[in-house]
Amino acid sequence: VDIGVAVHITRSDRVHHHPGQCRVDAHSRGDIADGGLAGACPGSTSPAPGTDPRAAAYLCWSAPAAGPGEPAVSDVTTAVGIDAALAGMMVHAVAAGDVNGDSYVDLFVGTFADRPQSEYAVRGATGPAPDRLLLGSAAGFRVSPDFPEMRGRTAGAAFADLDGDGDLDLILSRNPRPKPRADAPSVVLRNDGGRFAPATVLDTTRGGRSIGVVDYDGDGLLDVVLTEDRWTGGSSVLFHNDGGLAFSDRTAAAGLPSDIHALGVSTVDLSGDRRPDLFFSGSNRLFVGGQDGRFVEEAAPEFGWTAYGNEDDVAGVAAADLNDDGRVDLVLGQHYNSTLDAGRRVPIRVYLNEGPRAGRAVAFRDVTSASGIPDLPTKAPHVEIVDLNADGRLDILTTAASGSPGRPVTLINTAEVGQSPQFTAMQPVEPPGEPTYWVTGATFDSNHDGRLEIFLAEWFPQRPSLVLSQSGGSDHWLTVGADVGTEVAVYAAGYALDPAHLLGRREVVASTGFGAGAEPVVRLGLAAAPTVDVVITRRQGEPTTLHDVPGDSFLAADGACG
Repeated sequence: VDIGVAVHITRSDRVHHHPGQCRVDAHSRGDIADGGLAGACPGSTSPAPGTDPRAAAYLCWSAPAAGPGEPAVSDVTTAVGIDAALAGMMVHAVAAGDVNGDSYVDLFVGTFADRPQSEYAVRGATGPAPDRLLLGSAAGFRVSPDFPEMRGRTAGAAFADLDGDGDLDLILSRNPRPKPRADAPSVVLRNDGGRFAPATVLDTTRGGRSIGVVDYDGDGLLDVVLTEDRWTGGSSVLFHNDGGLAFSDRTAAAGLPSDIHALGVSTVDLSGDRRPDLFFSGSNRLFVGGQDGRFVEEAAPEFGWTAYGNEDDVAGVAAADLNDDGRVDLVLGQHYNSTLDAGRRVPIRVYLNEGPRAGRAVAFRDVTSASGIPDLPTKAPHVEIVDLNADGRLDILTTAASGSPGRPVTLINTAEVGQSPQFTAMQPVEPPGEPTYWVTGATFDSNHDGRLEIFLAEWFPQRPSLVLSQSGGSDHWLTVGADVGTEVAVYAAGYALDPAHLLGRREVVASTGFGAGAEPVVRLGLAAAPTVDVVITRRQGEPTTLHDVPGDSFLAADGACG
């Protein structure tokens, strides 16, 4: 079967220019013959057919693309076992990742368990449940019987291989009040064969929120950023990984001040020099990383937000290239009580990265209004950038609730590839039918059908956290599992490393949004391309280039599929 192609042409109702591929309607065929689309579809030589034999070693599983149609979601909470598993919880944290090597995504779910027992005694619970580890399978999720029983104020979580043994350890950020609370610390749990045990206490006093994971000094070990909110001290900290799951405070040594308050943190390269930078959402402070493992603060006045009350805060942060210009953009969530107290509708915000400007290493431009972001009827603390319909354009998932039954405000990018993003809500944005507070969330493909599920973490114990299954249309896609900090770039087949034919590029992160641990994968929409070239660039070592990789597949960058 000839699956290696340089240009893929299908019928469509519009011209869709994309580097390395074309979608044209029947009336446009003559333009191709006349060279009218030469700029969009260059190249006259197709690569040799067949998959690169080396790529087969990385392929884990595949599922066909859904095909044309509008994206939609349906509630599968009960069917996948989430409803009963999370009874008695005020969910505030979630992390996704395959912890036991069976190729199915597992979920850690963290709760605030410090309220009066009666507040949790609903939906069959008799009191506060502990944090849960939910083990995934083709049939859904079940509660792990071996996970340590812990009850605290778990505000954030992330999976990452901190000890380099090939499996995912777990970092928990706790928000002790009153403090100190030595019985509920921010902690690292060691993973041994899918079984977790507390290994290292990171902190007992800070009001922890989101977690960042980054190798800031290039020593091959992943370090940890623990953010602290403004109500409990506002002193976020950088912990250096000393090996053996031991950590030391290197905040000052890395050039970071001691007064950074934040609800979220981004650890990706924003300045384009392949070194990690730090953006702290809440205080909205930007620190650019240098060769010496130190950070330098950049003035960032463009991130200022108007507050209407004492509990109006910028919350989560997500990072990705929204307009295909090679620079990583930012989306910020909002934790504005004014949406509830004063009926003020506040949007999330979108900032495009404009690169170096006026002596700054990197500057951003607020395009919230210009890109069509609507004002929101509820808080939207968590945001994710994800290509929900795999059309090659990145969408935005928020945890703002809309309508009845409540659904997350999901913003679909309708711009042409390479153009400034334009977002349209999947459904009309209106107040939810009942009070709803989805603190955080996650996206993952739990059943290997090639489509994403959406997890929405419900704060109120009276209602379950939700799992929404994606249905409707979806183009070709590719998911690559890799270590944090790995960059995955996808090119039109036969054009690896040719910037003119880049289809997408993203960096593997351990966390995103607000209090959420992201599954350590890169998922890229391929639009109409059934096969691509893939370049995997790890934190250390030479890049790996794979040719003619079939789309609609999951690849493991280390060749370990579970």
